[in-house]
Amino acid sequence: MAATALPLRDTPRIVADIVREDLRPQVGAIDAGAYPEAVLRALAAAGACAHHVDGGPEGILAAVDAMAEAGEACLSTAFCLWCQDALVWYLARSDEPGARRHLAAAASGEHLGGTGLSNPMKALSGIEPLALQGVREGAGYRVRGRLPWVSNLGPGHRFAGIFSLPEGRRVMGLFVAGEAGVSIAANARFVALEGTGTYTVMMRDAYLPDAEVIAHDAGAFVPRIRNGFVLLQAGMGLGLARGAAALMRSDAAGRGKAQFLPLGPEGIEARAAALRERVAAAARAHAATDRAAFLETLRLRLDVSFLALEAAQAAMLQFGARGYLEGSEAFRRLREAQFVAIVTPSVKHITTELARGA
Repeated sequence: MAATALPLRDTPRIVADIVREDLRPQVGAIDAGAYPEAVLRALAAAGACAHHVDGGPEGILAAVDAMAEAGEACLSTAFCLWCQDALVWYLARSDEPGARRHLAAAASGEHLGGTGLSNPMKALSGIEPLALQGVREGAGYRVRGRLPWVSNLGPGHRFAGIFSLPEGRRVMGLFVAGEAGVSIAANARFVALEGTGTYTVMMRDAYLPDAEVIAHDAGAFVPRIRNGFVLLQAGMGLGLARGAAALMRSDAAGRGKAQFLPLGPEGIEARAAALRERVAAAARAHAATDRAAFLETLRLRLDVSFLALEAAQAAMLQFGARGYLEGSEAFRRLREAQFVAIVTPSVKHITTELARGA
């Protein structure tokens, strides 16, 4: 299914231009809470969210690379790209024609949206209960519950949700923020990524018709999408790490005084390149549904998280007191790096899964 009319071979150049000309001038405003809707639509229209539609390993890697390009400048934008990429991933993997009819609009950025799977991913690991419940009603389902944080949202944006039925079966559907029974509210302020369109979603007897179902058996569907869901996140951490390295290189005076710190830009870039190779290898095996394969994906995601944390810390150490000033670039990257480590699956979640073993 064609998701964009643009030749995807041109996407890296166009994405780099959009990041340089449109995104970088807005980074301060986005950090303060501005949602980068125009940039996201431009990136998606350029093909940044269409590479992985076919599920091929090259496409997954290209999607990671586009996200990393944005993440070098702004993690908020990279995170929103991942939300969009994840939504596209679900729709592209669905066997339901009704859900797949939204694929082209999501991949091209005509429709923006979020993932809605933070709670279900934790619920499937036994970390917290599933937040949404539903009952069969006519040719669809009636759904109630509360999702505390769903990102890349706004009125009219789409997001996925998984709810449980009384008999235990779980269903995954596509919902629209602001439609009848689906309200959104901003009820928290974060230390970073405030510009990501993150809302609490309240479902009060929302009706999901069968035509909007992504999977009638989410328990069988999630293992088919979870490796890709996690792998695509690598673009956030790799981009942030490279951005921190570039920031350190741009600080000539500080770099000379910090040359004996344990991690410099060369080390960050080398580790990022090695992790990108691991992403490429993991993408070739993303369709495996066994737990052992998923644990390998989680190990890779964990290493990306730690690189982001260490790279941002290294930049902060190089800048010293200059980085400790309000509004400093080094401190922004440090705040953003913490998010790479806590977004689902978080470091805490991953280490719990790895401790459980196969």
